[in-house]
Amino acid sequence: MTRLIFVILYSLSLIGHNGYSQAKKKVNRDSINWEKENTNWEKYIFTQKEFVNKIQISKKDSVMSLYSSMQKECRIFGYNKPNKNSKKMILLSIWTFDVKGNPSNCKYGSYYDTSSMDDMELKYIGKDNSFIKAALMKNAIKVSTIYFENKWVEFVID
Repeated sequence: MTRLIFVILYSLSLIGHNGYSQAKKKVNRDSINWEKENTNWEKYIFTQKEFVNKIQISKKDSVMSLYSSMQKECRIFGYNKPNKNSKKMILLSIWTFDVKGNPSNCKYGSYYDTSSMDDMELKYIGKDNSFIKAALMKNAIKVSTIYFENKWVEFVID
């Protein structure tokens, strides 16, 4: 009985809900086509901050962390240069079609969160205009410099 009430209340909560949701659309397995078809999703999602998941930069040790959450959306690319048109180096996304098989061909892979990056971590090293500059570390050795858009990161107090 409790389950039935929950299902009814949940169904009613979806009526008139205009938020972007994976469940509302037929999921396109091709990440690149999805990106072309949904060009305004970032503009929409940033109007509702409670649905945005950002990379958190520790003020204590500069480690950058993203914890996966199905309630919050993210599709964060790290670039070779501080320019969205430069080579995509890494992707952090909640979408399986973005992560499985690395369809965006990111040099360092696609991940659901930073904890799934095998023996790698991101460290904040500075700003470059509207980008955050990060060091990609593997076994405590800097492998590459990667740039993330400022809008996808936030500093946190440990």
